[in-house]
Amino acid sequence: MQNSDDAKSSSIQIIFETKNNVVTRILFKNNGIYFRPEDWNRLKKIAEGNPDEQKIGAFGVGFYSLFSVCDNPFVSSGGRGMAFYWRGNQLFTKQGQNKSTDDWTTFLMDMKDPIEIPNIEKFSRFLANSLGFTENLQNISVHFNDTLVIRLSKKIQRPEPLRITSEFNTYSPQRMFQLTSINVGRVQLDVERLIVPTNFNVRQLHLINYQTEKASIFLKTANGDLDVNVSNEFSLKMEQITKKKPPRKTSIQMIFTGFNEHNLSSDSDENISPVFKDLLQYPEQGKIYIGFSTDQTTGCCSHLAARVIPTMERVSIDMANETLAKYNSELLYLSGTLCRILYEDEMDQIKRSYNGANAEHDRALLEKRAAHALTHFTYHPSTPNPQIGKILESQFFDCTRKNLSILSTNGVLPISDVRIPDPKMMGFIKNIPVVPTNIFERCNVFFIKAKNTLNLIRDLNFQDVLHELRNRMFSENEITELLKWFVFYRSSGNIVSASELDQFMGLTRIGNIFRTLKTIRHYLNPGIIPTDMDVPNDVMPYTISKTLLPQDLKKWFGWSELTLVIWARFIVNKPNLENDLTFARKVLQILARNLNNTSRNNKEIIRQLFVQKRCIPTKFGLKLPNEAYFQNVTIFPDLPTIEFQKPLSVQSLMELLGVRKVVELKLVFDRLDRGNWDHMQLVKYLASMSSDLKADEIRILKSKPIWPKENLAGSQLAQIQRFVTSNLHVPSSLNREFGLPIIDWKGRWSSSTQEGTFLIMLGLREYPTLKTILELAAPPTDPKIRSKAFEYFIDNFDKNYLKEYSPATVNNAFLPCSDQNTYAKPSECFINLECKIMNFKVIRQDLRYRVEKLGVHQDPSRETVINELKKLSRYVQYGDNAKKIFEYLASRKKDFIHSDFDQLAKFDFIPLRNKTKTNEIILFNPRSVYFEVQEGLSEFFPCIDFGERANSFLSACGVKKRPSPVDLARLLVESSAKLWGLIKGNIEIYLNILRIIAIDFKSCRNIADEPSLIARMKGAPILVAIKKERQERRTNSGDGNNDGIDCYYLSSTNKIFINDNKIYQRVFNPLTAPEENLLESLYKELGCRSLQDSVKETSTPRGIKETNKSKQLQNEIMERSSLFYHEYKEHDIKRDEKWLEKLKVREVDYIETIYVLENDEKKERTDTLILQDAGMDSWTLYISSSSNLLDVSKHIVKNIYKVSNWKDVGYFNMLLTSPLLVLKEMGYPVDRILQQRK
Repeated sequence: MQNSDDAKSSSIQIIFETKNNVVTRILFKNNGIYFRPEDWNRLKKIAEGNPDEQKIGAFGVGFYSLFSVCDNPFVSSGGRGMAFYWRGNQLFTKQGQNKSTDDWTTFLMDMKDPIEIPNIEKFSRFLANSLGFTENLQNISVHFNDTLVIRLSKKIQRPEPLRITSEFNTYSPQRMFQLTSINVGRVQLDVERLIVPTNFNVRQLHLINYQTEKASIFLKTANGDLDVNVSNEFSLKMEQITKKKPPRKTSIQMIFTGFNEHNLSSDSDENISPVFKDLLQYPEQGKIYIGFSTDQTTGCCSHLAARVIPTMERVSIDMANETLAKYNSELLYLSGTLCRILYEDEMDQIKRSYNGANAEHDRALLEKRAAHALTHFTYHPSTPNPQIGKILESQFFDCTRKNLSILSTNGVLPISDVRIPDPKMMGFIKNIPVVPTNIFERCNVFFIKAKNTLNLIRDLNFQDVLHELRNRMFSENEITELLKWFVFYRSSGNIVSASELDQFMGLTRIGNIFRTLKTIRHYLNPGIIPTDMDVPNDVMPYTISKTLLPQDLKKWFGWSELTLVIWARFIVNKPNLENDLTFARKVLQILARNLNNTSRNNKEIIRQLFVQKRCIPTKFGLKLPNEAYFQNVTIFPDLPTIEFQKPLSVQSLMELLGVRKVVELKLVFDRLDRGNWDHMQLVKYLASMSSDLKADEIRILKSKPIWPKENLAGSQLAQIQRFVTSNLHVPSSLNREFGLPIIDWKGRWSSSTQEGTFLIMLGLREYPTLKTILELAAPPTDPKIRSKAFEYFIDNFDKNYLKEYSPATVNNAFLPCSDQNTYAKPSECFINLECKIMNFKVIRQDLRYRVEKLGVHQDPSRETVINELKKLSRYVQYGDNAKKIFEYLASRKKDFIHSDFDQLAKFDFIPLRNKTKTNEIILFNPRSVYFEVQEGLSEFFPCIDFGERANSFLSACGVKKRPSPVDLARLLVESSAKLWGLIKGNIEIYLNILRIIAIDFKSCRNIADEPSLIARMKGAPILVAIKKERQERRTNSGDGNNDGIDCYYLSSTNKIFINDNKIYQRVFNPLTAPEENLLESLYKELGCRSLQDSVKETSTPRGIKETNKSKQLQNEIMERSSLFYHEYKEHDIKRDEKWLEKLKVREVDYIETIYVLENDEKKERTDTLILQDAGMDSWTLYISSSSNLLDVSKHIVKNIYKVSNWKDVGYFNMLLTSPLLVLKEMGYPVDRILQQRK
């Protein structure tokens, strides 16, 4: 078909010849230019393709495709023909004259294998798609044998040129192409086809009258002419690849459905024929055509036909080869330019129409047209290669510096001048151009991309609102919508600066130019102030504020509700308030209705505002509040009483303003003086009006002596004496019995009557006062009255006296005590009988369960007890009662605090009889006595025992069970010589004391906390030292023993040594510490020196020689060296097995040793010794003829173990002397030694 169009064909025929309902031959015919000699010649070379750069295609693949279905095609044109045939694998042609009279160029193809009859609908669609972009071809007919099954025709309106304005850049990015002109025209495609079943038989075409479909569509085409300007180098590369040079001129063509064409196509047939579905892509993407449709989409709703170079498969655009990609991209860029020019032309047409469109219908139609254009050129990712769509889209926006034109509510404008609509703002935005709602909804994808990705447009913002406010006055409805939007805007988290807010409040005008939101302070609550009442100018009109929530008005505008008191300040200045009875009544009713919800302070403000206003409606006109009376004040008929339809509704307000509920007392007293009224008539009237009396009137009645006293004597008085109510009592028998003044009362008295209640409220006493009843209950009142008064006081205490009663302030001794005729104040007596031992008063025991509520304590306070104990300790008889006193104090032990016990610990209150003067009592403080004292120490530590209960209290005060280590240490420092003399040779008593002290040094460390005491212990002769008193000196060299008796002395630390070397002790016999680990640790703590460390020893072997004895011993030691470390842990080893193996043994005549202790020097001969070789890291064991293996063991143990004792020596000696077989039987590892001997 493309070849036919290139050959200027106007019509083609396609004939499918069938046999047995399959296609066996295809005839393709066109009425274009006949084949020229060069065409015949080129046809032979099918791989070269058409060298004409104006023609589509490369490689000759168009004709080559025939061989996929036909082995021997035959071509006839202009009376000549060419046949193709095969010999083996080689293709040959035969050419000659053709006797056919047919003027059409024909391609005859006999099928290699029969093929199925094509689907008429699908084949029609393919042909229609191909016909869309042909320049010359206008008619296509398809025959099945001799039956016409498809006829397609194309009608083209004469194209009109479209002006390219100077604002467009007509060059591609690398200036390879230039768009020189554009022609736009309309196209009509018609189709007539048979509608047959899917599996029909060709023979049936003659037998059955099938239905025929006739349909038409209308399209718009834009043809862009391009000049091509490429370098020679690039042209050469193109020719190498495509076998043809780039053209000097080319074109691009777009098929799209304009708004009118779209409507015409839709109207012509409600259901568009499936034949044209691919051409009418809107709103889907169009495709790129290269004579036929490729698989590549354009990204927008237009089809594009261009001389782009396809891939070998001819289904997509070649963007892989660098040269072809550059060529194709440059061509596609100008396709984007063509799209933009077409779009802007459409906008210009809409602009011209819009300016003259007034009717709502016309504008709605234009909005649909604009939405259609914008949707048409909205780019989406193209497929399969998204780069194609990106190229077109980028050039669409980049080909001009002018902003994209769109239709707004103010006409066609640059997109940067238009705002995205906000439904919440449309009620008041009129001047700012926004995208019409219809366009925004239909083109939502474009505007999201334009805003978020391309940054072409933005939302309506706060500055736009300010601009709108600056340029016009808003109506009331618009202000309502504006404020509703502002609340939503702020509530959504948007920040408004102080400057912006100030502008907003200042530019929003209500009603006139001077009344702005800045002047507003309040909003109206119709539940408080009716909407028909006058309000201040700073109140927002209710018609506006009613649409908003009160909390939003407060939060976002800073307005507060118009309160009753603010309105009252405004309305009180209205002249009508004192002139117009109806107006005044309405104002007062509003105030009254809301008074209960008004604070005390605001009520007072309202009172002050109206109290001086003549605004109270009465039966005698408007009066001041204090001149008017409530309606129920009828004692005198000439009073101005208030007039309201519902008096109860204004009662609280009238009370607040001071409208009188009762006649003032002065008037009452004046009018009563004229009549014959007694005090009974007065109390009856006042009682009936008691709830309406003011506080100062009640105060007057309480303080005025109005009431007479009952005359108990019955004598006639010249003048009635009158009293205030608080000095009189109710006329009860009890008050009479107590002799109290009683009110003169006629008739039966009852406290529950209105009169009785009123008099009691004025202060009439129902029962004796606290002061009176306590005076009656205490001496010297008559015993009978006193007893009755006391019982009455206790029985009625909770009801009548509890709140007023304070035991600390009672000065009446009215409480009977256990001692007869003894009375006390609540603070002077106690309930617990045990405290009597300390001379405290105790309540009479039959009252002990009733007086606690009167402030009588169970026991005296701890401070009182301690003070009393100090007083009692001065008396001799205290010693006899001490046990009981201490037992009572033990029962109070939990009441004392730490400071109390500290105080008692220092106070001498513990009695002990003098051992020498038995009648004499000596007082000690708790820290000076003990409960137990060991034998021999009673002379130094006083011992007490008052019984278990009393002792528990004394223990809490500081008495210790026995002397502490600190006490014992002080005893030794202060009286060691005296104690030493008293023990009379019983050394264990003294040693036990030292052991106690030693234990404290080792664990408790109480003595260690007293450095001064330790210093004294170090300097004083307080330690037991041992010295051998020898009766006969006998030295047995090496055995370390000597005869003598241990003698004990007291000495100081600097003279006593720790006996840690028996040899040194035998040599010097110094004062040494007792050989107990516990005592030795104490002596070391106090500074006693180690005898071992204090002696300097120098040894010199004499007559050194190596003998059989020494060799044998050395061998024995080396052989058994491993046994000596058996079961010893590494941290116990001083020198290891290797040291022992290297130990040399030598025999000497003797060893001379010099010992020096301080200034004392001794010389002795020894038998055995281990010495380090002079200047060498080696050691030698020296033995003499007198040495024995026990001595050897002792010296070796001392050198190989860090710590050793006699057990280690014995163990070593056993290992050294026992036969190996015996050791093996004992379980020692001697096998290796025995093996070495073998």
